[in-house]
Amino acid sequence: MKKLILTLALIMTSTAFAANHRDSKDWKEKPIEKFADAEANFKATMQKLMEKFVDKSLTQDDLYRAAVAGMLASLNQGDEDWNSLLSPSDMREMQIDMSGKVTGIGIEMKFAEDTGYAQILRLIPGSVAEKAGLRIDDQILSVDGKKFKNKKFRDLVYAVRGKAGDSVSLKVLREDKVLSFNVKREIVPWTPVELEKVNSTTALLSIRFFNEETPKLVEQKITEINTGKYKKLILDLRDNSGGGFDQAVKVTELFLPAGLVVASTKNRDGKVEQYKSSKSLLDPNIQISILTNKDTFCGAELFTAALRENLKVKIIGETTFGKWNAQSVETLPNKYAIKYTVKEFLSPQGNSFQGKGIKPDLEVSLPQGIESHELRLKYGMKDRLNSDSQLKAAVELVQSL
Repeated sequence: MKKLILTLALIMTSTAFAANHRDSKDWKEKPIEKFADAEANFKATMQKLMEKFVDKSLTQDDLYRAAVAGMLASLNQGDEDWNSLLSPSDMREMQIDMSGKVTGIGIEMKFAEDTGYAQILRLIPGSVAEKAGLRIDDQILSVDGKKFKNKKFRDLVYAVRGKAGDSVSLKVLREDKVLSFNVKREIVPWTPVELEKVNSTTALLSIRFFNEETPKLVEQKITEINTGKYKKLILDLRDNSGGGFDQAVKVTELFLPAGLVVASTKNRDGKVEQYKSSKSLLDPNIQISILTNKDTFCGAELFTAALRENLKVKIIGETTFGKWNAQSVETLPNKYAIKYTVKEFLSPQGNSFQGKGIKPDLEVSLPQGIESHELRLKYGMKDRLNSDSQLKAAVELVQSL
């Protein structure tokens, strides 16, 4: 099986017992009675369902797939999905995300599960979406006739994406009019890294995801920062959902002197593997602060802890999410894949923030209803400094250093 490192129910007559068993998602929460002769009883259950389940369209493939998905899901806690079964289309989308080479129409969106609508927040300049006449704040109602009420954001994203050259049909609400658009998909120049000027001495470097392109892109931006134009740097990791563990380590070491510990991983046997910086690129005289929020995940948390513990960098914003483990993704012979946790990772000082997150030095929340990524996509720096209280606080703090 190929590997990629990413960062059964019993029918009972008592409805109370059935509900209790169904609601227990953690595999460690076992009934008092052992599930003896497990393999034989598993096969017996499948046989009974195939013979007597009310819906005759049920197949053995359906049951096997559900069993594998259930095995993996039982390893999660709460609403996590770190352990899961991935379909071939899920795998393709994940590989696209990690490669940084996306085929789509050139928009960034915000999705509401309760309505299934997606609001366009940004049109990439020169994109096919812009040329087709789509506008910021348009509400996408359907994609190729499909609606997405109570679906996941990724379902809508997968529908918009596709093969370059193929067209996608969109129904869009603009003010009080419903409009139709047919847009031909293309390779989209999406970048997870952006460098902006805040003022004459301060730059803002936003890192939104760690994919295969991120280390190279950050290197390019650091080279620009090192020209002497800036003395202060704010690193914005808000809404960074992590990505690849190796890519996060490669980016982190660009900010640390050679020989310093970036992070460590610990496997099921307690074996610890340490990762050290091999090359520092950023001018050490540049003062840094970091922005985080509750959606700063995994590799972005690793990055944050490494700079705080090694360089005493100050953190502004909100406590991070608290995901401190890495998953392996292994492709099965039928092209499905299993994703499951294989390592936990530790900060340079040996700390784990799993389930707790990293608390900022200066806690600042945005006003209710305002989201940092919306402000970044829709407004210029001047307007953002007036409305983004977290960014404003980071600027004030880094300028005081």
